[in-house]
Parts: sequence; structure tokens; C-alpha cells
Amino acid sequence: MKPLSETARDTRARASEFAEKTADSAKATAEAARARLQGGYDRAREATSELAARGREQADAAREAAGQAYEKGRTQAKRASSKLKDVAEKQPIALVAGAAAIGALLGSLLPKSRSKDD
Repeated sequence: MKPLSETARDTRARASEFAEKTADSAKATAEAARARLQGGYDRAREATSELAARGREQADAAREAAGQAYEKGRTQAKRASSKLKDVAEKQPIALVAGAAAIGALLGSLLPKSRSKDD
């Protein structure tokens, strides 16, 4: 049988070796977790950048479409104004008759008011 001091030394050496292996394993696990987290962070940052770029592109396209619609509406309003001026100059009676017809139509659409007799 071994002396107690030698058994203690062997036990201490084994415990030290086990502690080193455990520390190395924990360090490797931590490094792997850090690498996975960094990879996830990088993917999230890339996805966010792509979404932001798509959002900017869509906003630019919407802005351009709104500008085109505004210009088209402006052109049509000018054309309608010009035609109305032409009609007013060339056929003022027809314009007044048209306005009266529109007024009568709108008046007929309004609800009848109750008289005091009701």
C-alpha cells in the first residue's frame, strides 16, 4: 500500500488535470458560443441592411410615382381649365344652362325639409 502523502499527491495531480481539462472544455464551449453569437449578429446586421435598402428603394419608387401622378393631375387640371375658359368665351349661355342643370340636380338630391304644418 502507498503512503498517504503519495496518495494525496496523486489525487491532487488528478484533480489538477481534471480541472485543466474542464477549464479547457469550458473555454472551447465559450469560444464556440461567442462565434455562433457573432455569426448571428452578422447575419442580423446584413438582413437589417438589406431591408433598409429595400425600404429606401420602395420609398424612392413611391416618391417618383407620386411626382408623376401630381404632374399628370396638374396637366389635366390645366387642360380642363383651358377648356372651361374656351366654353365660357364661345358659349356662355350653354355654360350657364349647364350650371343651372347641375344646380337643379344637386337640389333634387337634397332631402325635402318639413313644413311647419307637419
